[in-house]
Order: sequence, then C-alpha cells, then structure tokens
Amino acid sequence: MHLMVILEDRISEWEAKGEILDGYFNPAGVFDTVTVLGLVEDQPEDLMIARLCAPARHRYVNVGIDRRGLMTATFGLRPGRLETRLARLISDLLSDPPDLVRAYGDGLAAVAAAVVGREAQIPYAVSLHTTPDPHIQSQYVGARDRLWRRLLAPSVHQALRGAGAVMAVYAPIRDYLPPDIAERTVVVPNVVGVTARPTVSERYGVPMRALWLGRQMPGRDPGPIIAALKVTPNVELTLIGDGPLHDTAQRAAEEGGVGRRTSFIRAMDNRELCASLPRYDVLVVNSAFREMPKTVMEAALSGLPIIVNRLPAVESPEYASLHVLFVDGNSGAYASALRDLEGNPRKRVAFAQETQDAAWRMWDPDRVATQTADILRALAERAD
Repeated sequence: MHLMVILEDRISEWEAKGEILDGYFNPAGVFDTVTVLGLVEDQPEDLMIARLCAPARHRYVNVGIDRRGLMTATFGLRPGRLETRLARLISDLLSDPPDLVRAYGDGLAAVAAAVVGREAQIPYAVSLHTTPDPHIQSQYVGARDRLWRRLLAPSVHQALRGAGAVMAVYAPIRDYLPPDIAERTVVVPNVVGVTARPTVSERYGVPMRALWLGRQMPGRDPGPIIAALKVTPNVELTLIGDGPLHDTAQRAAEEGGVGRRTSFIRAMDNRELCASLPRYDVLVVNSAFREMPKTVMEAALSGLPIIVNRLPAVESPEYASLHVLFVDGNSGAYASALRDLEGNPRKRVAFAQETQDAAWRMWDPDRVATQTADILRALAERAD
C-alpha cells in the first residue's frame, strides 16, 4: 500500500533537535511506499526521510508554502479560496495517487489532506498532536500564530469532519474539539523511540541523577528545578534540549552555585537518548501545557519515576493512570520530592517499577504501532 503523509512541520528542525524516529511515518511497517509532502519550505536530508518511512520506499515533495503569501492569496484563509489554492499547488502529485493520506496536526496539513482526498477520491486520516486550549495559547503562543489558527479553524474543522479517522495522541485534545468531532476521535498514543523494556535501575549510590527532557521555553521552565538543587546537594541534573530559556537556565545554575551539578546538552539523537535513559534515576517535569509528551512516555517506559507539577498534569487521564509524583510547581516542592527519593532509594526503585509497569500497560510500542496501523489499513481497505 501507498501512504501519503502531509505535514506543516520542518523535518530539518526535527533532525536538529534529534527527534527522528525510525518508522515514525510507517507504523508497524504496514506500507510499502510512503510519500512525504512538506507544505512549508524545507530541505531535509534524504537519509532522514528514509528513516522516518522505514522500511518503505520513500519520496519527499515540498511545495514551499509561505504563510503570509497564502493569507494574501486567499483573502485571509477563506475556506473556498484556500482549498482552490491548495488544489492548484498539489495537482501534480495526483497523477499517481496514494491509497491513503495521513495529515499530522490540526492546521494546514489537515486542510491539504482533505483537498487531496477530495481530488483523488481517496480516504484520509488526521493525527492531532497539540491540545488547543485557548487559555494556554493566549499565554504561550505568539499573536501571529494565534491569528493563523483562528483564521484556519473553519477549514480545519471542515477537514476533520470529512476525515475517515481522527486520532489524538492524548485524551485532553478531545476536550477542545467540536462535540461531533470529539465523539469520534480515537486516542492513539504517540510513537516513541523505546523499543524494548529495560530493567529498572537499582543503583542506590549518590549522587541521584535527575533528568530534564525537552525544550526550555515559556511554559516549560526548568528554573524551579534548578533552584531546588541549592538544597539537594546529593542530586545532579542533566538537561537535554534547547529553547529560548536555555541560556537563562545555564546562568541560573551558575549564579545559584549549582553549575557543577548541572549538565546542559542542546540536542541528542533519539536513539542515543532512549539508550541512555536507564542510566538516570528520576525525570523532572515542569509544564504548563495539557499534554503527555513522548519524552515522559519514553522515560516512564525506561523505568524512571516521574516528578511533575500538579497542574495541569493532574487533569490528564494519562498522568492520572501513570504512577507519578505530583508537586506544586515551585522550587521547594521539587526539592522536597527530590530529597524524598534520594533519601529512600528502595522507595525510588519501587516507585520506578510501578511507573514502568503502568507505562507498558498504556504505551507498549508494538501494540501502539499495531493499533495505528490497523486504523489506517482498515480505512484504506474500506475505500477499495
């Protein structure tokens, strides 16, 4: 079968952050050919496309859409004009149509998938990866992006209504969808890089090795955790990820006198990262977003206990089902939780084992891949 993947992200940026997962676009290897359609200007390496589509034959096509130009040409993303414009841009691809289209994200990719589906008379699916909470977006999403999303919303909702399948990577996403779309949206966890279950570390020595994963940015600020190190002398912290708060976090560590116990790594290939996870003792999270990041999933699957700020995480069914330690999002609360686990290594190991058991019940990578593949295969077969 031939799958077309449509995305608005830049794969080159995924590569720069180390976020390339083998087979990400081809769950359970069910497709023998995958065409990747990039909507915005990008020049990813062919090797990265091959890895994302493995083991399928792959092809990458880019249409180089400029947001400002598209808004002007469609008089502010008016649905009819937008669909006509997209159809014109992708018409050359429809001479050899795929069996199925899958869009990543609740943005322009979803609209493009609907256009391809209509023009080629084939089914399409949409995967949703972001919780569109308007309160959170007003705090952490820029004005231009909010305007783009608002103008695009009617076309996106129309595309979701026409999709043969809508998949959300975590449950809170459904809370912000129109009711008729939410009721038929299936929660299918994200693809992760952990492929085998490691043994939970039973290292009882000091220092305890804490880990932060992901971008350091407004809404994901490691500042309270770095501050907690001042009163937890037996804890070391490694931060993997870049972002607008990266330099601020480094200065905070140096100025707080904990620079020698903090390590900053801007990027790491996902395969290397997942292989390294069992060497750590605990994952610390501070996030204002209603999400279940794949970084948390990978850490939990690898046997790390999770310390996370209570709100909004406690409202997530995924976090509620995972054995995590909820704390208030301040340095004192993080310090107390870290001291508790550092001073009770047997408790930490037991905590880690419970977390890992729950993670594998929810996110067994083979089962998740098969679930996704079954949804896509069934959609393609219904159209035959």
